[in-house]
Amino acid sequence: MMKIKRFVQLGLSLLLIGSLFFFTNGSGYADDHAATVKKGDTLYSLSKKYNLTVEELKDFNGLKNNTIYIGQKLLLPGLAKSESMYAVVGGSFSKKENATKQIAVLKKKGIEATVITKAIKDKTFYRIQAGVFADKANAEKQKTLLIKNGIKDAYIDTAKNLDVHGVYIGSTYSQLLQQLGKPIKTEDQLNIRSLYYNSEGAGVRVNFNMKNGSVFGLQVYPEYLKLSSLPKDKSQVIKIYGYPNEAKNVSCYESATCGQFIYQFNKNELIIQFDRDGKTVQYYDLSKLQ
Repeated sequence: MMKIKRFVQLGLSLLLIGSLFFFTNGSGYADDHAATVKKGDTLYSLSKKYNLTVEELKDFNGLKNNTIYIGQKLLLPGLAKSESMYAVVGGSFSKKENATKQIAVLKKKGIEATVITKAIKDKTFYRIQAGVFADKANAEKQKTLLIKNGIKDAYIDTAKNLDVHGVYIGSTYSQLLQQLGKPIKTEDQLNIRSLYYNSEGAGVRVNFNMKNGSVFGLQVYPEYLKLSSLPKDKSQVIKIYGYPNEAKNVSCYESATCGQFIYQFNKNELIIQFDRDGKTVQYYDLSKLQ
């Protein structure tokens, strides 16, 4: 059984390596947030404000010294990743083609929208999503626009960016260690680092930028961690993350079938796979949608 589970980990590691070639050109950081330097700001004060270190700020922005200027924009890895985002959603269709037809009508009126799914108790529903906004006021304007154009049940779905135990796409490696703990050893392969918290298997595999430590791929295996607050069964997952956008069965070890919950939000995807008992979490896989 242990060999089989390590085989599953190896397969996921290969997927991380595959994603490496997509992200190493820097495109994985298009959504990073920035802060504008104000009078009285220093690298030290900004690092304390955003829970970073001075060296992280310097490395992430390519600064050679501690000098910053009023009006200068500094990239802040992981900034606002835990803050609320506002998705404008409407409709609930049992057939995807009905949602697609409604979207075609909206696009003719200049409103961009897409179909999203929600799996609730083995039933899939199709909804219309017309944008995700950091500013609630902009989301309110979009909701009003949808209502005026026939989506009478449009509403604002408040959510946070996907994470695993407080680690987000864009978090720094240092922040990851703060959330998941320091390992007893690590192993590196290309841009993938495996973190071991015991002698049985890697508890975390992270794909990150070697220069600034920004995470853009993460796999977490609860069995090899000592985090009691990390959901380890399906009921806990639903309590923390809600119902997924998609639920499906996939082939796993020993020709068995394992279930997956798939969450997608704001260009990120979280796959949670359950063991063949249908309840126990096998792994979390957080990535940026390509």
